[in-house]
Amino acid sequence: MEQKEKDLDNIELRSEKVRNVIGKVPPRLVSLGTVIITVIVLALAVAFYKIPYPISIETNGEVVNHRMVQVFVPYKYLYLLNETRTAYVSFEGYDNISYQFDVTSHNTKLVHKEDVNYFVATATINAQGNSRKSVLQKYMKADVRIIISNKTLWQQVFG
Repeated sequence: MEQKEKDLDNIELRSEKVRNVIGKVPPRLVSLGTVIITVIVLALAVAFYKIPYPISIETNGEVVNHRMVQVFVPYKYLYLLNETRTAYVSFEGYDNISYQFDVTSHNTKLVHKEDVNYFVATATINAQGNSRKSVLQKYMKADVRIIISNKTLWQQVFG
């Protein structure tokens, strides 16, 4: 019994035709596989280069006056707001509409509420939003998304 298994495993005992079939790699299959793998890698590279990968902070705020929103940003993001950022704000009662604001300034003073540390940033409605100021009322709650970066994955990795 053991001898039969050894004979089956030993390729030298098989005929010349069998060794030719086993020893040849079908060239069409290899070429097709190489082309498919290359196309997949190229598609991933194009997606990596083209698809945006936005980095944003989701937070809350409230209306101070008809042009400004006070935004409570978690304190760990303080270093990210050293320059003007764009914020998309939706207000209570108008959840399906988002307005564009510019986060122009912030105060580094620590604000502690609901067991989380925040700092206060000021978002001012930009020029396109002036027609919507009648919507804003003092103390109105707001959901805010501050865009930190809107680069593609390629730009994030390779600068």
